[in-house]
Amino acid sequence: MKLLGKSFAVAAMALAVSTAAEARIQSIGDNTPDGSELIFNLWNATAEKSYTLDLGITTSQISNALQPMSHWTAIMNADSNFQAFLSSYSAGHNVTWGVFGGNQVLNEYTDLPNAGFYTTSVSNPPAMIHTSWGDIGNTFGKWDDMVKDVQTQDSVADNRSTFKAVGEQGYTGIYGNDFQTAVPFQTQGSVGEKLAFILVGLNEAAFIASEGANDPAEVFQKGSFQFNIVNGAASLGYAAPEVAPIPVPAAVWMFGTGLLGLLGMNRRKAA
Repeated sequence: MKLLGKSFAVAAMALAVSTAAEARIQSIGDNTPDGSELIFNLWNATAEKSYTLDLGITTSQISNALQPMSHWTAIMNADSNFQAFLSSYSAGHNVTWGVFGGNQVLNEYTDLPNAGFYTTSVSNPPAMIHTSWGDIGNTFGKWDDMVKDVQTQDSVADNRSTFKAVGEQGYTGIYGNDFQTAVPFQTQGSVGEKLAFILVGLNEAAFIASEGANDPAEVFQKGSFQFNIVNGAASLGYAAPEVAPIPVPAAVWMFGTGLLGLLGMNRRKAA
């Protein structure tokens, strides 16, 4: 990948293309402008079982709030794979969950706002993040490895979800809560916990000023996810980032107050 003459080594490779419609997960390695699809990962470390769900939206779609989110809960509760996961779940088990995706397209400066690894995070902001685009690229590779594991590459499969036990292909527990240490913070939280959703991308000012020679990572807020299991039923929801109110300068308040005063005086004179 090149941006203004600078080459980037990216660990993630494109996955083999299946001929079935909706039969594979759009991966980071596909190099699509809208990024990968988002994957929900649920891991029971105690029972050594895992569940994944393709959320069916890309990183750019969730950033632009183009898709309704309420249908995830209905899909999950009607899913036989999730019911199989529930059968192995008991109170007190060490169960964690997270949502992940990425966009490695970085051909122009205009790609910078969307490029990077999208992930849930227990801490917000994380105390430590990736140091450079190369580190982020290593995480891309681990994410694509996970997707390769859960892809069936079967022409009749829809890859909406998986339920796997330790030792089976597609068991995501092997990636832990940090993608085999590729992510320098804890990405998955406990059931019932609200997690920040962040983009680990590039500091645009430093990158542009150095014409790509300097590529420090930076965290961008992308909202939050919350997952819970209550009375044998799941709920998964997303909230967009809160928009801080824009403060009105004191001079504007003074101008407005003065204008109202003048209007009042004019009314009294007219009377």
